[in-house]
Amino acid sequence: MRYGKKTAALLLAGLVGTAALIPANTAWAATGWVQEGSHWKYLDGDGSVHKGWVKTSDGTFYYLDLTTGIMATGWKQINGNWYYFHSNGSMATKWIKDGGKYYYLMDDTGVLVKGWLKIGSSYYYMKGDGAMATGWREMDNGWFYFKEDGTCTLGWGKVGNDWFYFGSDGKMVTGWKQIDNAYYYLNADSKSVLGKMMTGWLSDGTNKYYMDTSNGKMAHGWKQIEGSYYYFSDSGHMTTGWIQLSGVYYYLDPSTGKMAANTTLTIDGKSYSFGSNGAYQNGSSGTPAGTTGSNAPGGTGSNSNTTAPGGTSTTNSGGPGGSSTGANNLSSPPTSQTNDTPGGTTNPSGSGTYQLAPGLTNGPG
Repeated sequence: MRYGKKTAALLLAGLVGTAALIPANTAWAATGWVQEGSHWKYLDGDGSVHKGWVKTSDGTFYYLDLTTGIMATGWKQINGNWYYFHSNGSMATKWIKDGGKYYYLMDDTGVLVKGWLKIGSSYYYMKGDGAMATGWREMDNGWFYFKEDGTCTLGWGKVGNDWFYFGSDGKMVTGWKQIDNAYYYLNADSKSVLGKMMTGWLSDGTNKYYMDTSNGKMAHGWKQIEGSYYYFSDSGHMTTGWIQLSGVYYYLDPSTGKMAANTTLTIDGKSYSFGSNGAYQNGSSGTPAGTTGSNAPGGTGSNSNTTAPGGTSTTNSGGPGGSSTGANNLSSPPTSQTNDTPGGTTNPSGSGTYQLAPGLTNGPG
């Protein structure tokens, strides 16, 4: 019994002596996040401050400054690439909004995207600072238009009160363009709004054309404009003089192109009478020379089109010059918008005749 008490005393004395050898300011090693003032650091298992990337058990990435070990927040450039870290230090991916601008960070790496970005079927352009582009942008030898949600406009797009057409590569088209069997003219004159879909009367210096004021389509065949009828060839040229359609003669004023109707005119010294539908009423003066074409207003042929603007008569033959098209292919924040088609809204280009100036390629506005 005495031996046991003596042994216990010796063991206790040894422990006290060993404790005296440990510095009083030494703490047991910690692991994980620790806060120092307003900053956070991450301690490894041995208690050292971690530096560089950290991936936590939930798959979230963080970055600790290589010098101070302080957790990064906001923008941080690492090995030449830019990253964004939320206020809690987690690395951002996909869309973020900072300072009123949208940015996109790659889904898998978190690297800031610059240049073209495709998400689903939509294209975006991220500028040199990574900010999402909106509005007009000139690049790659063309003009592009990015909607408020950043999507690149393809096909028809309305900007303000004007319609524009963009090719499959996103570039704005100018000049003549055939779309769904109809011809349109997209302004090629930098003195006006470049690329704007033109409506009303156009002239190339030799021929006159008429583009429907409600949808911009080039007129073919008969067209009623401000109460008068005009006739346009398959190529869209306004016709003048005598024409013969389905065996019926009509006369179109050589200066204005208006069809003579319900009147008697003296032409080349001879008198000719025309009915209310414009058909020449056969008389003693003989039959005028004419050309062939399609039906007239008031006629009975299956191709007649006597309606006001917005008629459905079309033709696939001929066309005004060449058509301007885009080429090649391009290398979500707010909800995407759909591209409408011109029509249903009036977009007049004035009561006069607009003189075309092909070949000009300056930017919109």
